Amino acid sequence: MREDANTMDTAHDGQHLPAGVAGWSWGAFVFSWIWAIGNRTWWGLLGLVPGVGLVMRVVLGVKGREWAWRSRNWDSVDHFQRVQRRWSIAAGVCLGLVLLALVAALALPTHQHRPVRHAGEQLEL
Repeated sequence: MREDANTMDTAHDGQHLPAGVAGWSWGAFVFSWIWAIGNRTWWGLLGLVPGVGLVMRVVLGVKGREWAWRSRNWDSVDHFQRVQRRWSIAAGVCLGLVLLALVAALALPTHQHRPVRHAGEQLEL
């Protein structure tokens, strides 16, 4: 436990990040300002500013995990990883649902049966 405490001390000195902390964050990218509030990463609130949102999502995706690590005292690297993994799973589920909805929106209209009317033909009531 003492070794883990030393890692925590050096990790929060602003210079060193433990292995496994840095990297892309799907949770931060997808949920931007919501993720920022949950992880006390206040820079993410810039995602609410019109015209800045998409850029901030990318910045959060790239730097979010580092900022989240430094923004609060985590129990351990494992605890941090578990929390960020949950955010990533939620982001994956949301992206999957959006993709499914897009596919359905594009596919359903093509499979609807509509009677073909020729020029001059009247529709029977």
